[in-house]
Amino acid sequence: MVNKSELEAKLNELQKWFQENPKLPQEIDRNLLKRFLKCMNCDIEETKKLIELNYSLRMKNPYIFLDRDPDDEAIEQVREVVDIVPMPGLTPDRCKIICSRLVEHDANKHDSIEECKFFFMLSDSRFTMNDVDTEQDSSINENNSDSDSVTELDKMADGDIQVCDATGYTLRHVYKVSISTMRMHMKFLQEAYPVRLRSLHMINCPSYMNKLIAILKPFIRDDVYKLVHFHTNGLDSLYEHVPREMLPEEFGGSAGKLEDIKAKWKEIVKEKREYLMDQKYWKMVPVQTSGRWSWFS
Repeated sequence: MVNKSELEAKLNELQKWFQENPKLPQEIDRNLLKRFLKCMNCDIEETKKLIELNYSLRMKNPYIFLDRDPDDEAIEQVREVVDIVPMPGLTPDRCKIICSRLVEHDANKHDSIEECKFFFMLSDSRFTMNDVDTEQDSSINENNSDSDSVTELDKMADGDIQVCDATGYTLRHVYKVSISTMRMHMKFLQEAYPVRLRSLHMINCPSYMNKLIAILKPFIRDDVYKLVHFHTNGLDSLYEHVPREMLPEEFGGSAGKLEDIKAKWKEIVKEKREYLMDQKYWKMVPVQTSGRWSWFS
């Protein structure tokens, strides 16, 4: 990676490019900019490409990324029927664990579009913060005698581990999913997300899981599909990949109850409401080229 002075130089160069680019939003959160840079291994030009793709996809899906409010009644309904919870701290290999499950099993009470919108509001809130907890933050500083070698990038995840509890999922849930939203969601995660996916673990898989996967697989790249693990006989196989002590009690771990951690994230997202709804951070200005409008020339 880079030392502090090198990091600041790269960030300042990116910030200047971002602010002078008439096609991008007016502003970008400094921590989000760090996420993009870290994701592309501090390669400036590759980071620019990722940023442009990220905002381009946002503008093509304004209902998900622009027309949003954490206090909206539909979003409150999402919180009641699903758990999507980033767990505290980072794993030993510097990954963030994201746990999800159904709270309400009735398919009629789920809305895949609103749930997608909620996921990205949660992610955008998280990306303004560091990923380490207080104890890990202190440990990072103590274990590095050269203070100049410790940067804010060291306090952000190298990748994400998603753990999804399939309990309660039925084919009715799948048939209610918006295909266009699913396609966009997967494209964004695989190509424009500012954190790399390290693995996806499906636990408590139903006997008809193959039918569910058959519906989803067309939207998943082959290299990403290789990161998916299915756990059909208990959770011992999950613990071989993910530290058990960093999982919630509901997943057999000891990192606390999902309900309690979820409540903390609810407050964080509400605190970020103004940021999430401020168009100057998200809205691009289209550029007209060759007689038609385009997000990038």
